[in-house]
Amino acid sequence: MAPAAPLGGDAVVPPVATPHEDVPPPQMRPPEIPPQILQTEPAAGRGRLALMIGGNRRWCTYPDDRVVRPPQPPGTFQRRTEVYTFGYQFSVAAVKRGQADEPVMLYTSPIYSTASWIAASKIGKGQKKAAPGRPAMAPEVDPTPKSKQKPTGPDTPVPMWHEQYRCVTMPERMDFDLDPGTYDVYMAFDVLSRDNSWVHRSVGYLTEIPIEAARRTRLDGMVNLAGGSERQVELLNSVIEPEAPASPAKPGP
Repeated sequence: MAPAAPLGGDAVVPPVATPHEDVPPPQMRPPEIPPQILQTEPAAGRGRLALMIGGNRRWCTYPDDRVVRPPQPPGTFQRRTEVYTFGYQFSVAAVKRGQADEPVMLYTSPIYSTASWIAASKIGKGQKKAAPGRPAMAPEVDPTPKSKQKPTGPDTPVPMWHEQYRCVTMPERMDFDLDPGTYDVYMAFDVLSRDNSWVHRSVGYLTEIPIEAARRTRLDGMVNLAGGSERQVELLNSVIEPEAPASPAKPGP
C-alpha cells in the first residue's frame, strides 16, 4: 500500500512498476492426477468403493515406452531415447458380475502430452512446449521405415520430447459409488504412440470385490516407481468396513 500524502504537502507518488517487471516465470511442475472424493455417505441405494493408493504414488513413462519392440538385425543398435510415446492417461473401470458386456468407467484422467511434432529447424530454439491435457497428434500415416526414409530437411516433422510431463503423482484416495453387487475392478495407465494408437502400459486388477448398499468397501492399491524403470501398478485386496456403532439412546426424563 502506498504511504499517505503528508498533510499540507505534496502527495508522495509511488514508483510505477513496469508490467511483468521482476515477475518470475511460472515453474514447470510435474502433473498431478486430481483426487475424486465424494460425500461421507454413499448415494441412496448405492455402496461406496474407496480406492486407497499406497507406494510413492509416482508413475513415469519414457520416450520409447512401447510394450513390444520390433526385432533388430544382428549387429545393429536402436536408440532407446528415440520418441515413440506421445502421451498417457490413467483410468479406473469396473465390471459387475453378470454384466460382463457393460463395463463401468469410474474415472478417466486428463491426457498428459509428452511429445509433439515440430519442424526439424525449430528444435532447440526455445519454442513453446505443449501443455498437459492436450495430446499432440501424429501424422495420419505410420512412420516410414528407416531404410526408406528421406534425408531430414528443415521442414521435416520430428518429435520433440517434453521431459517435464513424463511423470505424474497419484492422489492418496479416490471414491466411487456403485450399485450393490460383486465387481472386478482394474486401473490402468495407457500410452499414446506416435501413430495415434492407445495401448495399456501398466495395469492392476482385482476380482470379486463386494459392494453393499450404504456400506463402504475399502480397496487397497499401489502405484510405485521403483529402481530403474520398474513400475508397480497393483490392486491388492478389498474388504467391507465395519458399520459405525449406533449412538446410545439418551435416557428419558
